[in-house]
Amino acid sequence: MTSAIRKASTAVGSPYLRLVLLLVGLAVALAVGLLFGSELWNVDRWRAERGPWAPLLFVLVFGAAALVFAPRPALSTIAGTLFALPVALPVVVAGTVLGAGLAFGIARLLGREAVAPRLRAGRLQELDSVFARRGFTATALCRLLPVLPYGVVNYGAGITRVRPLPFLAGTAVGTFPANLVYVVVGNNLVAGESWRLVTWLAVALAALVVAGWPARRLVGPRRGGRRVP
Repeated sequence: MTSAIRKASTAVGSPYLRLVLLLVGLAVALAVGLLFGSELWNVDRWRAERGPWAPLLFVLVFGAAALVFAPRPALSTIAGTLFALPVALPVVVAGTVLGAGLAFGIARLLGREAVAPRLRAGRLQELDSVFARRGFTATALCRLLPVLPYGVVNYGAGITRVRPLPFLAGTAVGTFPANLVYVVVGNNLVAGESWRLVTWLAVALAALVVAGWPARRLVGPRRGGRRVP
């Protein structure tokens, strides 16, 4: 997969031309998300489309929406309002991984070669090295941190040395707890059980706070060969 991305990258043009294309594409994607993102939250329209192919359609839309920085919590919650938990959870996980893979591939194709020289010094070099050596763990922990937006991590990881498969696996595992909470919240919104919403949100907040500690230890600065707490 990595070699295929590399071959495609060399066919696009110079590294800096590809970087410009990436930056322009990100700006367009952000504008599209801001202008037309409201269409994604039209739950009534989604309900009208419900049928045997609805879960697959939602996965594809979820993946495409990730490219325009659509908020994953909202999409996951909507899935919970449309489908029962045994269907909604696999749909959300698949959509999350698909969206991450698409954005990662675009960033790797267009931005990696031009940005790589700037990742070889200082703190950026350390961060790049962590993702290269511990791709699955670093990705999973980044996904658990609520302060790191899903779309930013998708594109940002593409310019690091992390391999695609550990990145995708880390994404699936790291986003699973939050996705589960969002889907359950959607299910409970439909059922009208507000007390369960409060319980699940409290559990989610506690889990994210706990998960933030190992992530901070993983990427924290070093002094004298040891990481600063």
